[in-house]
Amino acid sequence: MELKAENTFTVTKELYMEGVARLNNEDFMPLVKKLIFFLGLLWVGLAVYTIWKGSGIIALLFELLAVVVLALWMLVFSPRSRAKKGWQAMESKFGGQMERHTRFYEDRLEVDAGGRTLIVNYEDIIRTYDTPHMLVLMSKDKQGIMVYLDGFTLGDRDSVLKLIDDWKV
Repeated sequence: MELKAENTFTVTKELYMEGVARLNNEDFMPLVKKLIFFLGLLWVGLAVYTIWKGSGIIALLFELLAVVVLALWMLVFSPRSRAKKGWQAMESKFGGQMERHTRFYEDRLEVDAGGRTLIVNYEDIIRTYDTPHMLVLMSKDKQGIMVYLDGFTLGDRDSVLKLIDDWKV
């Protein structure tokens, strides 16, 4: 099998957080937006009920505060917490060995990570995401592969995307 592209880099916390933030924007945020819309409808329903029962403005403000706190938690705190937990799990799983060496062949890619080799066929890659410093590949089994744009020793971002596109059905 002929080597088409090669990428080597050290995963830092900043790069990891950048990749996870991009994945959250695509996969997590649409669900959060629907939940926040539902919370808004729920608050309107509570507001109507509160006014109908004559509870007053203070009750309305407390209900609004609860909805705003829940929305902030879903938009800001939950994604950050998930990313931090993911980083900690990755650090402990690979014992501080955060070197990634990815080789791109004609039909698959291989990632050497912490003494383990991950093999992903190009037809199993369902999405690609660009960040300022990385190309993130998501496989159908929810495996994210980070490729550092400045880490190419052979090939480049465009040649990798072409390899993946050539295998799309």
